[in-house]
Amino acid sequence: MFGTLEHATLRYIAFANHLMVLISSIIVTGLASWFLAKYDYRGVDIVYQEVIAVITLGFWLIGSVLPLIGRYRGYLAPLNLVFSYLWLTSFIFSSQDWSSGKCGFGKPGQGHCSRKHAIDAFNFLAFFFLLANTIVEGILLRAEYANKAAAAPVNKELSSGANAA
Repeated sequence: MFGTLEHATLRYIAFANHLMVLISSIIVTGLASWFLAKYDYRGVDIVYQEVIAVITLGFWLIGSVLPLIGRYRGYLAPLNLVFSYLWLTSFIFSSQDWSSGKCGFGKPGQGHCSRKHAIDAFNFLAFFFLLANTIVEGILLRAEYANKAAAAPVNKELSSGANAA
């Protein structure tokens, strides 16, 4: 179904998506850490964003290079799906806290709207690239299972029994 070139192209797309998720998690981790270090406010929303960014950073430091390995066939698709929903929740939290004029007086800290909007933007980017990567890696996984099914030997007893009937 998919040849070697298509597998390589999909793996490079997956690598680019992984890299964007890694970069987004680094930025969100840095900005959320800055807010947590500078202010005493420890609301659920900012702590959730920090925790999801740090966990993603840990997984994707290793996971981002996996698509460059020739045998990789999209094995992180389930993890991408789970993390896309976690990042969607993080994006919703940041949008509710700091969008539509609430940024200037929203916690943590008064002002710092550019940093708060940056967290919001990179929350969305991480969600988007994780969702896109779920699709790409799902295609890779499906191609892998289709190749295995095509390469499996046909059971002669079943095929001869079907011809006799």
